[in-house]
Amino acid sequence: MANLLQNLKSGEVKLLFTIFEKLSTSQDQDDLRSEIAHDLLCLLKSDFLASFIWNQDCQAFEDVVFLNMSSDNIARYESYYRFCDPITSSLQKRRKATLVNEVMPQAELEKTEFFNDFLMADGLHHGINAYAYDGDLNIGDLRIWRARQRPDFGDREVALLDLLLPHFRNALRNARALSKAQEGTHMWQKLFDMTQTVLYLFDDTGKLIYRNSSAQAIEREFSKEAYLSFFKRIRALLKKDFSQTDWGPFFLSRLHVSPPRNPHPYIAVLARRASPNIIDRNLLIRKHHLSPREVDIALLVCKGLIDQEIASALDISFYTVRTHLKHIFTKLDVTTRSELIYVLLEDQVDISF
Repeated sequence: MANLLQNLKSGEVKLLFTIFEKLSTSQDQDDLRSEIAHDLLCLLKSDFLASFIWNQDCQAFEDVVFLNMSSDNIARYESYYRFCDPITSSLQKRRKATLVNEVMPQAELEKTEFFNDFLMADGLHHGINAYAYDGDLNIGDLRIWRARQRPDFGDREVALLDLLLPHFRNALRNARALSKAQEGTHMWQKLFDMTQTVLYLFDDTGKLIYRNSSAQAIEREFSKEAYLSFFKRIRALLKKDFSQTDWGPFFLSRLHVSPPRNPHPYIAVLARRASPNIIDRNLLIRKHHLSPREVDIALLVCKGLIDQEIASALDISFYTVRTHLKHIFTKLDVTTRSELIYVLLEDQVDISF
């Protein structure tokens, strides 16, 4: 690799570091591929470029970026020629720059429908591909071609593309991570920023990744000591400590949410501030098919009482409380006290009991 750099002309070195810089600063997977396309063709003395993103779920190449190729021909590839493509599946398995002729001799390639009706439609003749991987997942590729009148690619181009490949992989990996984070943020902003519900969103490691405008308002409203106490309760609920699901005028709940195209669920901790309205007990009976005693117990749960305290307040046994709670959880289709509170407070009502 050192010999390769020593043999590069000053203009080629400049192109190489220009590509490095663009890959390190671009934050969108389509933009970064478009931005390096022309420089890459110049560096490799090539004529054509196509780059796809691999969709593992659909088992298909998508989101193509291309240069000096016909959009109609690209569309034909996506609709037909990818199904009779004799080289790409073999090239994709290689995690380094690979000459097309390494997986299929040129003479054999030129006998195929793929070569004569697709590649030659735009004048593609000599090819070299590189596929970027994040672990075992192919996340993007570079397919570079020369016209017939140029010589085939050689060791120089392979070495240059191998030198670029880790930077290309890192750029795509960073763009994918940023896109996932933005998806989660945009989803929750849309859902919660127009409400009075306070929301804290944590990733599966417990890291706070988002808080909505109501949560930010709480920070400004409370004193430092009060906010630390409030957020300590938020953190406790995050760690599945359901011993107290209220703080001051707030009722707290914890939910798992699954952002699109993200295998790791987020955890949302919500705080609802009580409103001056009093809950309609008869509405609870009608809406959730609860008995009067079940309503009594559900409302005491909302007040933060534990089972033994509920038993004392209603002068019934601890085991009777547990039996009623089991029935309540079944009727409201919840599994935790915080979920029960969340369902009962859907209309943001205060509890008076």
